[in-house]
Amino acid sequence: MSQLTIDTVSQSIFENLLTTMIQDIVARTTTQAQTLRARYGGIPKPYFHDKSGTLDINGMPKQQESSIYFHCDNCSRDVSVNRFAAHVERCLTRGRRG
Repeated sequence: MSQLTIDTVSQSIFENLLTTMIQDIVARTTTQAQTLRARYGGIPKPYFHDKSGTLDINGMPKQQESSIYFHCDNCSRDVSVNRFAAHVERCLTRGRRG
């Protein structure tokens, strides 16, 4: 075989292998995307980004965190969510003295 024929055949084999690999990846990715869409639904709407920080990720006005309270079953107090971590630390560990 001449050098030109060997180069042509090797280039053809390389292109066929590369095409087969790309087609395999595309087929697997497409199948996986269809499975995920069937299982979890379509693509959700993108999150809203507010540079001022006054709106949440859904584009709604943020609720003041100081107006939200939770009831602690351990000490039976209503605690602001701003103080949640401090309250849990005090209520469940070192603050429980008798």
